Amino acid sequence: MRKINLLFLIITLALTHLLKAKDTIEFINDKELMDISSSLLIYEDKSGDLSFQEVKEKEFTLTKSVVPNLGISKSYFWVKIPITNKTNTEHLFLELSLPILDYIEFYYPPDNNKFKVIKTGDEFEFKKREYKDPNYLFDLNIKKNETKTFYLKLRSNEAVQLPIKIGKKSNIYNQIKNRDILSGIYFGVMLVMIFYNLFLSFSVKDKSYLYYVVYIICILLTQTSLQGYTFQYLWPNNPTIGKYSLIIFPSLSGMTGMFFMNVFLKTKEYSVRLYRISIFLVLPYLFSIIISFFNIFDLSQIIIQLNSGIISLYLLITPIIIYRKGFEPAKYFIVAWSVFLIGVFIFIFKDLEILPFNNFTRYTMQIGSGVETILLSFALAARINIYKKERLEALEEKERIVREQNIILEEKVKERTKELNQALTNLKQTQSQLVDAEKMSSLGQLTAGIAHEINNPINFVSSSISPLRRDISDIESIIKKYEEISLNDDLEEKLKEVEALKKEIDYEYLKTELDTIITSIEDGAERTKEIVSSLRNFSRLDETEIQKANINEGIESTLVLLKNKLNGIVLYKELKQLPSIECYPSKLNQAFMNIIDNAIGAIKDKGLKSGEGNININTDYDEQYVYITIKDNGIGIDEKIKDKIFEPFFTTKDVGKGTGLGLSIVYSIIESHNGEISVESNKNEGTQFMIKIPNKG
Repeated sequence: MRKINLLFLIITLALTHLLKAKDTIEFINDKELMDISSSLLIYEDKSGDLSFQEVKEKEFTLTKSVVPNLGISKSYFWVKIPITNKTNTEHLFLELSLPILDYIEFYYPPDNNKFKVIKTGDEFEFKKREYKDPNYLFDLNIKKNETKTFYLKLRSNEAVQLPIKIGKKSNIYNQIKNRDILSGIYFGVMLVMIFYNLFLSFSVKDKSYLYYVVYIICILLTQTSLQGYTFQYLWPNNPTIGKYSLIIFPSLSGMTGMFFMNVFLKTKEYSVRLYRISIFLVLPYLFSIIISFFNIFDLSQIIIQLNSGIISLYLLITPIIIYRKGFEPAKYFIVAWSVFLIGVFIFIFKDLEILPFNNFTRYTMQIGSGVETILLSFALAARINIYKKERLEALEEKERIVREQNIILEEKVKERTKELNQALTNLKQTQSQLVDAEKMSSLGQLTAGIAHEINNPINFVSSSISPLRRDISDIESIIKKYEEISLNDDLEEKLKEVEALKKEIDYEYLKTELDTIITSIEDGAERTKEIVSSLRNFSRLDETEIQKANINEGIESTLVLLKNKLNGIVLYKELKQLPSIECYPSKLNQAFMNIIDNAIGAIKDKGLKSGEGNININTDYDEQYVYITIKDNGIGIDEKIKDKIFEPFFTTKDVGKGTGLGLSIVYSIIESHNGEISVESNKNEGTQFMIKIPNKG
C-alpha cells in the first residue's frame, strides 16, 4: 500500500511539474539570453476597448510560431508572459526587438502584487523612454524560484512580430552593442557611397550619379527607419514624422529606384512601353502616401508591399530585356538587383516562417541593399568606361567624315566656280536684253550693278575659306591631343587636358560654324543663279522644292557670311525658339542677306564711329505667322521715296554702287511665300523692316 501511495505521489508531482511548465517560462541560465518568442500567450482585442482587468480574465492562446507574426492589423494584441526565475540573478531585462511598434503598455507586478504600467512606443517622444535604445527594454525584478506574470499591450500600423528575449543586463547590452556595430558598418558603407557618387556626379556631369545618390539616400532612410534610428537621432521629439516615415521612405525608395534604372539603362530609348509602365507603377506609391494622411495605415502598408513586389520583378525583367537589346551595362544592374532581391526574399520567407528568425534573416535587407549599392557603383563606373570608348570611336568617325567632306568641298568649289563663270556669261546676255528693252539708262549702270550683286556671293565663298581653314586647324589640334595619349599616361588627366582644349576653342560652336560655312558656300552659288533669274523675271523666281526649315537658322547662317562686314557694328539678336515652317529656305536667306546688307550700308553712309552703329534682329511667332524684324540706326529713307524702294532698279545709291534689284528681290521672295513686308523709317534715325511669313508646319 505504501508503494502505491509513493507511486501516486511521484505521478502527481510529475503532472504538477508538467502543468507548471505549460503555465510558466523558466529562466534557468543567466549566462545567455533566452528567446521566449515561441512561449508567448497572445490574445487579440479587435475592438481595442477592453481594460486590463477584463483582458486578464480572457483565454490566451499559446503561439505556434518560433517568432509570432501577427501581420498588419488595427487590433490591439495582448501578450501574457509568466516567468519563473531559477537563477540567482534577480534583476533581469525583457527586450522586445521591434522598433516600429506605435503603442506599447507594459504591465508588471510589484511586491504588493498590484500591477503598474509603463507606456511607450513611437507615439511618444523618444526622450520619455527609460532606456535610450530603438528597441524596447523593460525591467524584470524576479527573485530566485519566484514566478511573476507580465503583460504587454501592443498596436502598430505596420506588420507586428514579437521577437522577445530575457536575460541579464550585461547580456542585453552586449547584444545591443553588436547590433549597433553591424548597423554602424552598414550606415558607413551607405554614407561612403553617397558622398563618393555625389562627388562623381559633379566631376563627370552625368545625371545618373545624382539619381543614384537620391536612391541611396531613400534606401538608407528606409532601413534606418525600420531599425528605429531615424526616430532616435533625427526627429526624437516629433512622433508624427516617425509615423509617416515608414510610409513615405519605402515609397520614395521604390520610385527613385525606378527613376535611377530608367536613366541608367536608357529605358525610354530602348523600350517606350517599359518606360510607361514605370510611370504607371509610381501611382500606387503616391496613393498609399495620400491615404496615410487619412490614417488608413493598414491599407497603405498592404499597397506598398504589393507594389514593391511588382516593382521588384519589373526591376529584374527590364534590365534583362534591355541587355538582350545590346546595352552592355545592363548586366551589372541585373547582378546588383538580383543580390538585393535575394535579401528581400529571405526577409519575406522569415516573415512567412519558412526560414528561422535570426540576426541574419532579420538584417538580410540591409546586407542586400549594402551589397547592391556597391555593385551599382561599379556598374556606373563600368558604364563610364563604355561611354569613353564610344566617344573615342565617335571622334574617329567624325575625323573620317571631316576628311571626306574636305574632298567633297573642294569638288563643290570647283563646280560652283564653273557655274559662276557660266552665270557671268548669262548676266552679260541679260545685260544686252535690258539695254534693248530700255529698262536701264545705260549699259555702264547695269554692269556696275550686276558686278555689285554678283560680288556678294563670290565674297561669301572666298571669305568662308579662311574660317574653314581655321576651324579645321582647331579640330586637328584636338585630334593631335588625343594622339598624344598613350597607355602609360594618366588617362583621366589627359582627358581633362582634351576637355580644357575643347572649351578653349569653343568646340560646340566650332561644329556649328563648320556646318554653317559649308552651307553658306552652297548658298552663295545658289544666290548667283537667283540673280540671273531675277533679271529674267522680276516678279517670279525659279521654283525649287518647298521644305521645312527654321527661320532662326537662316538668319544665323546669313550673319556668319556677313561677319566681316559687321566690323564696328553692334549686333543685337532676340531670336525666340520658332517652329519649323514650310518655305524656300535659300530664298528667305537671300531676303535676309539683302536687308541686313542694306542696313550695314545705311550705317556706313551715316558716318557713325565704330560701336555707334547697331542692328537689331528679332523673331517671334503665333498660330498664324512667323515674325521677323530687322532694325538699324543708319541714315534712314526719305518719306518721299519710301513707297518706291521695292520697285525694280530703284536705288538711291550712286552709279556703280547698286542696281536697285536688292529690295525688289526681297519683295518677290516674301510675296512667293504669301507673306507681307513693311518698312518704317525716318531720315537720319534709321529703318525697320517687318516681315510676316505664314506659320505652316
